[in-house]
Amino acid sequence: MFLRYVLVIHKLDESPKYTSVAFPTEMVEAIRDLIKELKYWPSASAFAREAVLEKIRQEKAVLKEVRKARGEKEI
Repeated sequence: MFLRYVLVIHKLDESPKYTSVAFPTEMVEAIRDLIKELKYWPSASAFAREAVLEKIRQEKAVLKEVRKARGEKEI
């Protein structure tokens, strides 16, 4: 069994585009165990979304530092 997370990406003048992402069963089971015990997230998809957003923020911060070290302008 895989958890499928659908990302909604669209501009105001375009129709929505969706992308599915699959996770290994063991990872989804670990997420569900956390949800069951912590009772914080409403679903495995909500957990995955939050985790992905957190990782994006972290990697953007790293990229910002790398660009700064290279003397590049911020985007």
